[in-house]
Amino acid sequence: MVRSSKTGEPRGVPLHSFLCDWLQPLVDRARLDEKPAFRSPRGAPYKAVQDGGGGLKSAINGARRRSGILDISPYTARHTVSTGLVVAGVHPHVKDQILGHAADDMSRRYTNVPQGPLIEAINKLPVPAPWRVIPWVSEPAKHWSRLAEGTGRRMDLEVRKHD
Repeated sequence: MVRSSKTGEPRGVPLHSFLCDWLQPLVDRARLDEKPAFRSPRGAPYKAVQDGGGGLKSAINGARRRSGILDISPYTARHTVSTGLVVAGVHPHVKDQILGHAADDMSRRYTNVPQGPLIEAINKLPVPAPWRVIPWVSEPAKHWSRLAEGTGRRMDLEVRKHD
């Protein structure tokens, strides 16, 4: 649930069943630990920032830098999902509601698609087979306490002393 959107209203966000299966252990751990589900590589919760971004923005930028894929952002995923839903034949009203787009005309303004069809629509997106076998996707609990490569101490910035 997004507590506050651009319109100031809360709204649900339908997730693909692949993501639900992947994120469920994280949700279960958060309930047991009574801590936020999403945490920094060191296990601390991401801090809310007045203008958005903050720790999560830093995490995304760090992942981009480490991977070398610099021309990607969270909005790239929105464009990809939108295109994929259109290609899969999802009705424009359903697509707009999944993406959280504000309605422009009266018919859309009064259209509220139930969660069932939204989840059915998002599940029309394919999940590449290689994604399912990535170790941190197939067994996420085994990777919770590990630092992502490149998030630890920066050895490349230290001055080397010659003996």
